[in-house]
Amino acid sequence: MAVQGELPDKENTRGGAGWWMDPQGVWRPPEEWPEETAPFDGWKRGEDGRWSAPISAAPVATARERVETESPEKVAERKRLSRQARADRRAMLTVIGAIVGAALLLGVALVLITQAGATGNGVASSSEDEPEVIYAADTDADVRARLEALAQAAPGIAAGQLAALEIADTASADDFDPTEWVTASTGCLSVAEEVLVQRSAVEIVWADQLQCVPDRGRWTDRYLNTNIRSVIEADVQPLIPAVVAFQSGASEWSLETRTAFLSDTEHPATLHIVAADGGHNPREQAPDEWRPSNRSSWCAYATDWVAVKARWDLTVTEAEAEALTDMLATCDESDSAGADPTTLPTQPITDPAIVLQNG
Repeated sequence: MAVQGELPDKENTRGGAGWWMDPQGVWRPPEEWPEETAPFDGWKRGEDGRWSAPISAAPVATARERVETESPEKVAERKRLSRQARADRRAMLTVIGAIVGAALLLGVALVLITQAGATGNGVASSSEDEPEVIYAADTDADVRARLEALAQAAPGIAAGQLAALEIADTASADDFDPTEWVTASTGCLSVAEEVLVQRSAVEIVWADQLQCVPDRGRWTDRYLNTNIRSVIEADVQPLIPAVVAFQSGASEWSLETRTAFLSDTEHPATLHIVAADGGHNPREQAPDEWRPSNRSSWCAYATDWVAVKARWDLTVTEAEAEALTDMLATCDESDSAGADPTTLPTQPITDPAIVLQNG
């Protein structure tokens, strides 16, 4: 709980001076202060139990009002320091995530090596001059084990990434222009077709391979818990809709960065596969306004959403952060499907180069 009249530190506050956290971890305004002493000198408690400032008292300045009184030079310096701090936090979390992932992979490899030796999978050399083979090539089971280890670590990594994201109000979408958000050309395959070919659980059946026309494969829409067999039944969408990205900081991006965002096939969480016309996020909203109806997929949805926001240095609103925290809390539930192994990068990937608009 915040001390009377004290402004909590910037990383933890959800309101400003006098705000406090209740036992359930929810931030409450000064008007709901539970103590007998007033949150600020001169405040009075009404019959409804809520505190209120005296009429003559000046209102507590909000964070927005404090920013508006700053000089342009101070605002520019604050933004520069904020960007640097976010970059430092992202670098630290990337290192931590890499260390955790490497440790998990090493643990799985040691277990598999031990099992191989115990079950006779190791092959003894027929010649004393040749070293003994103690570990064979990866099997499908080995790959699944590594992906499961990564999936178990993903919610914890997402929680750390979420704490490092900048909290900011949603920007206006009045200037959003969908014609400025296009995918890049990747040769004979479109970006969507490339994603479908990469992530099919079975070998792709081509309608015309010479003309790069995929026909059938197998994909899963986890949000509707359905299997997809035909390309025409599948839809490839950015997990974070372009308009939400625009309102979360991408309004400053160049056209090249916007195109890279919609063409990001390197990180498997940025673009995801859903059933065509399945009703997925029809109004293109953030998690505080829309979430999958299938509760067991909330963990995967929130983990992927946070990973993409962190990768592309986008902000979150207070309501969005609370909704994501709520969904990440379901990762430990018995009926949770957990993080989605198919949307986790199994190899280190390069962070995107974000280029701001000129002028």
